[in-house]
Order: sequence, then C-alpha cells, then structure tokens
Amino acid sequence: MFKVGSYVVYRAEGVCIVSDIRSESFGAIGKDEKYYILTPLRDEKSQVFVPMNNAELLGSMRAPLKASEINSIVDEIRDCRLEWINESRARGVAFKEILASGDVKRLAILVNTLADKLDEIEAAGKKAGTTELNAIERAIRSLHQEFSINTDIASADDVISVLRGEIALAARTDTPCHA
Repeated sequence: MFKVGSYVVYRAEGVCIVSDIRSESFGAIGKDEKYYILTPLRDEKSQVFVPMNNAELLGSMRAPLKASEINSIVDEIRDCRLEWINESRARGVAFKEILASGDVKRLAILVNTLADKLDEIEAAGKKAGTTELNAIERAIRSLHQEFSINTDIASADDVISVLRGEIALAARTDTPCHA
C-alpha cells in the first residue's frame, strides 16, 4: 500500500506522486470505489486514477528502484543489445512499444542499442534519423527520471555512462524535491 506523497512508477506515465487516495464514482453505475490519484512528474497538470480493487492495474504500480537494484540491472544488461530492424517503420513501432512498456531493463537495452548505433552513424559521417534520436531521448529521460529519485545521478547526460558501467550509482542522502 502506497501513502499520499509517495513516489511510484506507473506504466508509461513514469514516475508519479501519489497525490491522493479517495473514493470516486465514475460512469452510470455510480458505485464509489477507492482510487490512487497519481500525478506524473512529467506532466504535473495531469492526473491518473488507479482503482485500488483492480489487481492488474495495481500490479503496474511499483516503488522506484533503489541504487543497488539499478546497479544490478546495469550489470545484467550491459552487453545486451536489441536485434537491429532494418526497416525504419517497423523499427519505430518496436521502439514505441518498448517506450510504452516503461520496463527499465527494456529501456536500458534500447538506450545501449541506440547509443552504439548513433556512435556508428557518427563515425561514418552520416546523420542519425529522427526515429532513433527521438527514441533515445525519450528512453534516457524516462530512465533519468526514475534513477534520480533514489540515486545521486547528476543529469540525464549521465544515463549512458551509467548503462555502460562508467558510473556506479549511489543512494541519495537527501530527499528529492518536487513542485
């Protein structure tokens, strides 16, 4: 059970704050049900209602990873890469599915794959496509948002260094702030 003020990660919404827990009545039935009211950090004007009696949706809600958990994931996936899809439209669909999943391991593997590919493209003197640039930017932003809750990661620019094992994350010694 999460408390009001807790940070949670919820699906593709990413890191959210539990802004309220209350009964609501939606639809024609008018039956009061208890909901977690989540406010995504990426869009603080938005609210997500998660019914407390829906096991599937509650299963999509979890506490942000701790530094030790992130470091374990990084060790596990450091050498993992996605199989490259040559057809750009199919590649874009695959990227969108991974981004929508909110799964840290899959996002990290996507970043590793795209960082290597972008290095390869740059070394060849070519320009990267917008599909790849947008996907890596969104994945890095999502990972940084979660990593920064419980670790000392300095900026989104450090995510690739963390995933490559060049920086090990330590637990935060302060409490993260939110507006």
